[in-house]
Amino acid sequence: MGMAASQARYLGLTARKINVEYEGQQVNQQRTALANESAGLFRRLMSLENPVPPSQNAYYENVYTYSDTEATADGKVTIVGTHEIEGSNPPKYSVDIKYNQNIMQYQAAANQEVYTTEVTGKGNTYLLHLPNGTAKEITKMDGMAQNLVDELNKVSSTKDNEATDTYYTYTDTLTNSTFYINATRSGFDPTQYKQNQNVTIYSSIQTTQEVNKTLNDVTMVQSSSGTFTSMKWYDDSGLLQERTLTPSQEYDEQGYNEAMNQYNVDKANYEQEIASINAKTEELQETDRTLELRLKQLDTEQEALQTELDSVKKVIDKSVDNVFKTFQ
Repeated sequence: MGMAASQARYLGLTARKINVEYEGQQVNQQRTALANESAGLFRRLMSLENPVPPSQNAYYENVYTYSDTEATADGKVTIVGTHEIEGSNPPKYSVDIKYNQNIMQYQAAANQEVYTTEVTGKGNTYLLHLPNGTAKEITKMDGMAQNLVDELNKVSSTKDNEATDTYYTYTDTLTNSTFYINATRSGFDPTQYKQNQNVTIYSSIQTTQEVNKTLNDVTMVQSSSGTFTSMKWYDDSGLLQERTLTPSQEYDEQGYNEAMNQYNVDKANYEQEIASINAKTEELQETDRTLELRLKQLDTEQEALQTELDSVKKVIDKSVDNVFKTFQ
């Protein structure tokens, strides 16, 4: 190989070596960027808060109750909140209470086509056959309380019913309801067996409603342990009322279930975030392994180029020595 050819080869190898070094620098920069991104994922992972399931013990609270005739459903009144009145001395409270009260709801179903049959062996006892296909044993009433008559007239927007009229009645224990037919006004006659008779059937249904109210200027008596034991207040009539309080712990099942549902949602989101970070980290690691392999290839190529450069340089040096030795 001549000197010119060797120098050309040397320049080519040098240029190629420079390109390999540049590509190696690019690979290292890419790996640095991957490392930064991986560190960001790690910080993101460390910032995640592992959801903690709610404790049932946290959903028990002290509840106070007392007995009262206003609570016609079960006789129990529950205190749902106490608020100390600012500036009161001795301390006075406004107390929020709730209780269940039985109420009667009245309805009137007009133009009901019914018929009757006699009950065998029971004398003047009859079965009232209703439009829905059921039959009820009816009882005769000679007169009715005026307040009930007023309710029946109110729901039918009439004044036809009177306390001295004759009524037939039956009950439905499943719905806690009582039904009435005014025989005097409708011409209802249970002895007219299997003859269709158009009547108005009145009903009184007992239901329960929750009453919420606030008692003001209430004196709350506490024990040495801080538990309320009794309460005193004046009612709307100015009469002093005093009740003994019964403390108990009440479990807020709905609150616990809502907290558990939120925990399940948070846990699913947490696990999804962990899976996303792990998948992205695995992707970065795979890319980094590919770049690391490429860097090793470039390093091997760099060593081979350096070896060949050294070889060409020796040839060039030898050619230079031979040329200059000629003139010595």
